[in-house]
Amino acid sequence: MSQKFPNLLHASLNYRRVVSFEMHTIEFLRVGESKVIDIGSPDLPILKIKEQKGGSIRYKPIIPGSSIKGAVRSEYSRVLSGLPEDTLKSLFGYSKLFTEKDLKSNYDSYEIFNIIVNSMTNKENNEVGLLDLLFGSDFFASPTIFTDAIVSNEAEEYIGERYHIRIDVDRDAVMENSLLNVEAVYPGTRFTFKIIYNSLDFGVKDESPVDKAFNVLVSSFLDNREMFLGGFKSRGYGLVRLKKIDDRKFTPEELVGVKNG
Repeated sequence: MSQKFPNLLHASLNYRRVVSFEMHTIEFLRVGESKVIDIGSPDLPILKIKEQKGGSIRYKPIIPGSSIKGAVRSEYSRVLSGLPEDTLKSLFGYSKLFTEKDLKSNYDSYEIFNIIVNSMTNKENNEVGLLDLLFGSDFFASPTIFTDAIVSNEAEEYIGERYHIRIDVDRDAVMENSLLNVEAVYPGTRFTFKIIYNSLDFGVKDESPVDKAFNVLVSSFLDNREMFLGGFKSRGYGLVRLKKIDDRKFTPEELVGVKNG
């Protein structure tokens, strides 16, 4: 029965919101691959794309949208978890952040849909976590999509190699005469990416708690925020600053090219 209504939760779209951000690296940034691909490659390379310009070839870093989404979800969750219940209700009209029940194992898609709608419309019976509805979970496809971040500024080089002491994890000690070379994006590099949000019809009037949570996320929480992204944070990597540069909303009619009036 769990496959009977696979797309029910995304059956009705109120609007789509597309928000563009610029990301500025303040420190070296590592969002990397897990293994060496070529002889002579650094021990820890990063994700990058090859660009041919004239007769020369250079590499531009790329940050997967999944990495940005994971970092943003973690940061947003950490901050909201520190707010008292009455503040959450004032912001979103909803206070439950995380789902405690195992909905996927115990209910079919139709029942989950009804539980979500009941949580959205009944202020005294919030069973589903707001952050699960905003960012997605194992029982609910995410209405919030993060695109990959691509380089937006011109520079001769975007990527450098740095050397660090190698640690023997078995002994938890420094390995003698052994250095680890890693690739990292230079500070001062700029990226752009988009967050695309699909506002779903939960049967509530005006904005749903999920709509409100997204609005707070992109309108105040992320704009001009400094946060950490990627690996090697304990070695001083990953500090970036985000800035909102565009924000557009599209109705279903606009998405299919229908003009009102």
